[in-house]
Amino acid sequence: MLRPTLVALLTGSLLGSLTGCAGKLDNAARAQAAADFKCPEDQVALTRDEVYGKYHVTGCKQKGVYSAQCLMGKCSAERLRGK
Repeated sequence: MLRPTLVALLTGSLLGSLTGCAGKLDNAARAQAAADFKCPEDQVALTRDEVYGKYHVTGCKQKGVYSAQCLMGKCSAERLRGK
């Protein structure tokens, strides 16, 4: 059985890594949308979906839904078809 302090430490570590990763996912989704929309990144706005790594993105009179992921420290995003 895990001790409460160990559980708290593991939980905090996991939450910290997810929070740090969320920023990288945001950046990946924004950069990919900017490239797809041919739009400066500072004009691209994104809203996180309730599904982790899914974003609703708007910019330069365009919109799309993107899925972002990080694998082995490399983050990328792609536009979901039909969205």
